[in-house]
Amino acid sequence: MEQQYTQSDYVHSMPYRVRSHECDRQGVVHNARYLEMLEIARIEFCRDVMHIPIDHDTFAHHHKFFFVRNALNYFSPARFDDQLIIYTRVAAVGTTSITLEQIINMLIDGKRMVECESVMVSVDEQSDLPKEIDPELRKRISNQ
Repeated sequence: MEQQYTQSDYVHSMPYRVRSHECDRQGVVHNARYLEMLEIARIEFCRDVMHIPIDHDTFAHHHKFFFVRNALNYFSPARFDDQLIIYTRVAAVGTTSITLEQIINMLIDGKRMVECESVMVSVDEQSDLPKEIDPELRKRISNQ
C-alpha cells in the first residue's frame, strides 16, 4: 500500500506517546486505539486551528457533528512508549460535511504508521438531521 498524504501539506501537528494500555497481547497498538488518538488530535485541531472554544457543550450544542466515515490505512505498528506525531488538515468542505485527513508518523524518523480520512456531517442540535455548516465556522476553515 502506498502513502497518499504528504505531511508538508498539514497545518496542525500534535505529539503523542503510546501508553501501555493501548497495546494488545502482541505488544503493538490495537487498531481501534488509533481512532482514539486521531480523535484527540481532531479536538486539538478544532481548538488550535479552527478556534472553536472547547468545553462540555461545544460538540453537543454549538458545533454538533456526526462522523459518518473513518477510513484508515495501516502501514506499520506502533509500540509502547513510541513517540508519535499526528498531523491533521481539512481536505474538503461541502454544504453539510467536512472531510479531514490525518496521518500518524513516528516522531523521531517520520516513519508512516497510519493514514486516515474522516467525514463529519453538521447536524441540527435538536433533530440530528444534516444542516448547513455554520458560515462563521466555514470562514475559519477557509482561513487555515
